[in-house]
Amino acid sequence: AEIVRVLGGPAVGDVRSRCLRLSDESTGEARAVKELLAHRLHATDSAAAKAEWYRIQEGDHELWGGISEPYADIIRSFLLYFHLQVTAAKTPVKFDFVNGSVGNFFFAGARMFFRSMEAAILLYSRVSRIPAESVVVPNIVLDDNVRVALGAELENGETIRGQNEISHPSPDPKTFTKGGIAKGGGSVTKALAASSEFWKQMLKSGEVPAVSASEFWGGLQKSSGGHERVRDAFLDGNLWSAGELIQSRLYDLTVRPLSVWDMDKVISGYDDLKSPIKRVFYLSTEDPTSVSPVYPKVNPTILRQLGDCDGVIYGMGSLYTSIVPSLILAGVGEAIAARPGPKILILNGGLDRETGGMTASGVVNAVVNSLNRANDPDETRRCSFPVSDYITTVIAPERGGIPLDVDELQRMGVRRVVEVGAKANTRGAEYDTNALIDELRVCLSKTQGA
Repeated sequence: AEIVRVLGGPAVGDVRSRCLRLSDESTGEARAVKELLAHRLHATDSAAAKAEWYRIQEGDHELWGGISEPYADIIRSFLLYFHLQVTAAKTPVKFDFVNGSVGNFFFAGARMFFRSMEAAILLYSRVSRIPAESVVVPNIVLDDNVRVALGAELENGETIRGQNEISHPSPDPKTFTKGGIAKGGGSVTKALAASSEFWKQMLKSGEVPAVSASEFWGGLQKSSGGHERVRDAFLDGNLWSAGELIQSRLYDLTVRPLSVWDMDKVISGYDDLKSPIKRVFYLSTEDPTSVSPVYPKVNPTILRQLGDCDGVIYGMGSLYTSIVPSLILAGVGEAIAARPGPKILILNGGLDRETGGMTASGVVNAVVNSLNRANDPDETRRCSFPVSDYITTVIAPERGGIPLDVDELQRMGVRRVVEVGAKANTRGAEYDTNALIDELRVCLSKTQGA
């Protein structure tokens, strides 16, 4: 948001995170590059964040330690270009580096230098050594001076502006201060999550140490209500207990960004929306009061890829803020419907703020309605392709948190419903990775064609 506020252009965080997940980790240098590009600056202190940023861009930070000089020079060139742009920008409020992502800074610098998002993705892919067979593309094409945001219309007629407000509205990390520790039921420990040595040892060993929540996140070992984890306190409905743990961890954990911390989606991500989501749409950010939809054009690369693919997989993620925004673009539904072959929907392990009390058939219906743009106020933009043209297989984890109404799915036109191995967690279930991959191989094999 800070990059967009000062420099304009599209947000790069989602694309950067996808690229980072695909990054190579086979060598020490590859892991060092990934650690650098995944690094975030101080989460709450602007001065500390800025000071760290200067150390990084000047090449004095320890994160450069495992990266060879030629490789480091390439990365630093685009970080320096980004720095030049944000410091020269004429804005009423200067750029705030707090909680900033080094990967986002690199990505934004490359995009501005090449004046092309796809060129920036290509460079990022090479720098982070993404496998050549993996292709990451932005879903829409925007001019540099055009900014769009997500909006959601609820069933009750209310409209919500902004991805975070839809998915997980969270407190601004800048408003948190290191004010003191709540009195709980146990002693305070230092956060291993804030220790680079902890992560280095874990990467070296290849094993995740068995540590408690307080050892990893810091703060109180146990609240006065007997809870060791924030999530467990919330699930028990004990807000006081959760607050003790949160306050103690905010006190201790000073370098890990709050946006990826335990509290972010636990506190707000599972608060129910006032009404179920009816549709998601794009809107302009030029007028912060407007809820009128805008219609950005789909990236032509996506349509070309859909026309030449072996199958389509709707992956896991936030339904309305991660998956649906790519499906509502004109031409996407038509391209998927026209393409023969397996079309696989992978259900999440559990429900969240966006999906509320949905069943599996409800998720399928949301995907199909989005591809058909069925709720668009402009009737000329709507399609009416059946479920079977969009989804042939639904994959769910065993004992997952989304009710699997198989009979209704088959009535709708879904040909196969498959449950794969998974382990239970507090939200529902987590897929066994190998079992999921094996099932996808079956689904995408020639014998499972349309």
